[in-house]
Formats: sequence, structure tokens, C-alpha cells
Amino acid sequence: MTDEQKIHIVVRVYIFDKDGKLFLIKSPKEGDMFTAPGGHIEYGEKISDTVLREVKEETGLDIKNLEYVTTSESIRTEEGIHYIALRYRAEMVDDEQKPVLQPDEATDFIVLSPGELLIRQDVKPTVKKHIEEFFLSKKQNLDKSEEYKKDWQRALADYKNLQKETNERRGEWAQMSKAQILEDFIPVYDNFKSAFFHHPILQADNEEHKQMKNWIDGIGFIMKQFGDVIKSHGIEEIKTVGEKFDPNMHESMGEEEVEGQEPGMVIKELIGGYKMGGKVIKAAKVIISK
Repeated sequence: MTDEQKIHIVVRVYIFDKDGKLFLIKSPKEGDMFTAPGGHIEYGEKISDTVLREVKEETGLDIKNLEYVTTSESIRTEEGIHYIALRYRAEMVDDEQKPVLQPDEATDFIVLSPGELLIRQDVKPTVKKHIEEFFLSKKQNLDKSEEYKKDWQRALADYKNLQKETNERRGEWAQMSKAQILEDFIPVYDNFKSAFFHHPILQADNEEHKQMKNWIDGIGFIMKQFGDVIKSHGIEEIKTVGEKFDPNMHESMGEEEVEGQEPGMVIKELIGGYKMGGKVIKAAKVIISK
């Protein structure tokens, strides 16, 4: 390396405020382009001390949370200088602090978002490159991650709601299907009861009637099984004979005068009525006293 060739090690600091905006200075040394504050490392000086000193000298700002970003280099052949730049990120200690610029170091400053800086023509290309590579892309990725997370949370919530709604509907469909089957089954049960209650009067001393009685008892047992099946599925038979007439559960098919019976009492059941889950699915058709 000749006397005309020199290596300069410098620091540059990207300073952010609490809103994520970036502070740049316009430097005469950079052709009146906006760049990051910084300067040369003095012999025997720690790099961190250089960063704090250069920022304070050029801008008057106090910074904190110093973080290394990258190292870049440029060779200015015509000047015989090889620049090595250590680049850092930092934050303002106080966003209300006003910059105090040194005219020989900085003539102006701006505080803008990384995205706003990229569209300006007076920002140094190297600074734009670092903004895209280390700050804007990182922020966009974080924003995207947050956006994806929110989308995922919304999708998960929608799925859970759909799952809940589907389960509820499935339960409703099952209940409706069961109710429909039972409603189709009930008329058969009603006819069975009606037929059974009209069985002939039997004489105990008649041998032929004894055989008939065994058959009737068997049919009666089958009828009871019908009733037990209906009951096991939550179907409740509406009480009729001996009950006070209730228009919510009974449908009057006529009146009969019965001696000693107060008016409005159910005296005969023509067709049974049924409830399911406390709801009347079929009113009982009855005769009431007048």
C-alpha cells in the first residue's frame, strides 16, 4: 500500500424514533444527499464510544439501544481510499430532543418512515439499499407475520363457529329425524291401543276364552313394549281420562253429560296425545263432560 492509498474505518448509525421513523442528515460530504450520521474511529477509541460521540457531534442527539447491523465497504480509486463502514441501529433517548446540526457536517435533517425515504431522490443509494435490506423488509415481514397471524386467528375462529353451528344443526337434524320417525310410528301405536281396548269380554269358565285370554295378554305385552320404546325416546303420553281439559294438550271432539261429573273433565280418549321435550307434538283427541 502506497502513501496515497489509505484505509478508513468509519461508523454509520441509523437512528429511529418511537414511531419507527428514521432520522437522516444531509451531508455536504455526500453531495448534499441524505445519509446516516457517523464518522471515523479514532485510534484507541472503542467503536461504541465512536458511535455515541459522532452522533452527538453531528446532530446533538442522545441515542440508546445500539445494535450492530452490517459492514459495508467502498473503494474510491481516484482518491486512493478504501472505506470500511460499520453500520448500527439505535433509538432516540428522547423524541422531543431537537437536533443541533454542525454546518460542516450536516446542513439539514429529515425524520420519515423507511418507505417514505425510499421514494426520495435525495437519499443516498447505499442508505436506500440498507433500508430495504435491513429495515423496510424486516418491518414488512413483521407486518405480514402479524397479518397472517390475524388471518389465521380469524380462520380458526370461523372454523370453530362453523364446527359449533354444524354440531348444533346435526343435533337438530337428528332430533327432527327422530321426531319424524316417532310421529310416523305413533299412529301405529294409537291404532294398536284402540284395537286392544276393544277386545271382546271373556268368561273365566270358558275354556276357549281362556286360550283367547292368553293371546290377548300377549298382545297387551307387545303394546306395552311399543309404549316403552316411545318413552325411551323422550316421548311422553299426555294424560287424558280424569284430567281437567287443557286446550294446550287436548282437542275436544265432543261433549257428553255424565252424572256426578263436573263440566270440562276428560271422560274419554279417542286418540292419544304426545309431548316431546315438554312440547306438544300431537294433541290428544278427547270427549269432555258438560
